[in-house]
Amino acid sequence: MACVSVTRQIPRRICNYGGRLSFAAMLWLGCAQLGWSACTPPPSLSASLKNHPDAAIYAKLGRWFVQNKNPACAAQAYGMAVQKQPESAQYAYLLGLSFLTAGEPRQAVAPLQKSLQLEPNSVDPHLVLGEAMDQLEQRPTAELQWRLALGIDPQSASALEGLSRDLLADHNYVRVIEMLRPLEMAHSLSAAAAVNLSVAYTKSGLADNALQVLQAAHRAYPSSIPVIEALAAAMVLQSRYQQASALLAPAARQNPRDTQLQIRSLNVMVLARNPAAKPLCRQLLAEHPRQWELLYLMGLLLHQSGDLPGAESWFERSLNLEPDNPDTHFQLGLVRAELKQDNSARMEFERAIALGYTDPQVHFDLGRVDQALGLHDAAQRQFHLYQQQQLADLNQTRAATASYNADQDETAGNYSQAAVDYREALSLDPTEPLLAYRLAMALDKIGDIAGERAALEQALQDNPGMAVAQNQLGYLDSVADKTDGAITHFRLAVQADPGYTKAWINLAAALCMESRWPEARSTLNQLLAIDPNNPSAKELLERIGASGAPP
Repeated sequence: MACVSVTRQIPRRICNYGGRLSFAAMLWLGCAQLGWSACTPPPSLSASLKNHPDAAIYAKLGRWFVQNKNPACAAQAYGMAVQKQPESAQYAYLLGLSFLTAGEPRQAVAPLQKSLQLEPNSVDPHLVLGEAMDQLEQRPTAELQWRLALGIDPQSASALEGLSRDLLADHNYVRVIEMLRPLEMAHSLSAAAAVNLSVAYTKSGLADNALQVLQAAHRAYPSSIPVIEALAAAMVLQSRYQQASALLAPAARQNPRDTQLQIRSLNVMVLARNPAAKPLCRQLLAEHPRQWELLYLMGLLLHQSGDLPGAESWFERSLNLEPDNPDTHFQLGLVRAELKQDNSARMEFERAIALGYTDPQVHFDLGRVDQALGLHDAAQRQFHLYQQQQLADLNQTRAATASYNADQDETAGNYSQAAVDYREALSLDPTEPLLAYRLAMALDKIGDIAGERAALEQALQDNPGMAVAQNQLGYLDSVADKTDGAITHFRLAVQADPGYTKAWINLAAALCMESRWPEARSTLNQLLAIDPNNPSAKELLERIGASGAPP
């Protein structure tokens, strides 16, 4: 294997000098191409490098660079260890890990793949490769690595965190809840997994569940900043500003160098109208004078105190640094409307809407400005939009309450009432596919097959990629002896979620029912590539073989 630098291979002419160049000189040449300082070995290793330059001593040097927080030089050292001992899975893994730590995920891929070829049942290379693929924005490949890691170690916290994070990015909230809820019930969620589960609950309209998860996580991990921030955010969503501020303030004091934490704490203090917010904001601005969020928060504080020209100035300064922030445009619009600068206010409100500002209040305030400018038709359109969005938000809140009641009914085993509550929630928020799916599952429990199918079809109309709904429709088709339809739905399920093992098994079983043996075997082998230890896949393959089915 060629010597390796952090962003490209060192030219062969350097590698081929062999003993004519010392290792330190080789590293210096590789680093110098990229503008780094020389990777100088410590005196304690120099003699060994000169007299016995084997793989072990290069690996020891790599560890030394890691301990001294120099992953770029560690990668070069491990590259030499791999060159000396190319069949070492551990050295290849450490090379890949060093590349990733040095901020070179693309360089990390090849050595990690080599490590897995040499030791396919090792968990750590899958984890690091998953992280590298996420950084390279290759999420499906990353998800495969997380699942392969879970196939080896089902309790891997890193794999659960990585997979749930990617599933959230896929908007696959149902699968996140299915995967992490058993760990929640067993009180064995990691801090990061708890935060991910809370997001899935929140996105599913289960805000109270999200709050409960985060409260339990805070008890288990009282010093975890991500948990504290997530719990505070959940409290803010419920307008519990004082509680959120009381949670964030001690964490901010204990972590004075965490600028983002200071800003989040200050933000909640502003919402809570805490009189200590203004002096804290001035202190933080003295330390970070070009931090746009701090400029924005000072604008809010001055607006609260009635200093309209001062607020306008600070919002303008914030927009000079972050020109596309919709909240700042909205707040500047409010200030200018109060200053009777109606045309300018109108431009700010329209800019906020164009940038994605979603609070219905912007339409009301834009309507008032339009009215002041004599644009009565435009004002009426904005007031109508305001009323529509207000009603939609109110219905979503009511739907969330009905969904929560249904969840409680299900927990108590009262599935008939759960179905009633889910129907109410769906009538209030008819375009939410998750509500339609949850209604279908409640109807399944009480044997209303026709209603279940209709609810599943409604869910898929709004989200054709909902794998769990496709799988359940496939199950209903298989029970009704509509095997072709079942196969179609199971295929759509695994296409939507390649890690959905239940759908893979169902697809293989349906293919067996049609005596499509090669396809069934291929399906099971694809599943085993994702989940090598899946007992159902292995058992079904054995049963196909024992049945004498043709290859």
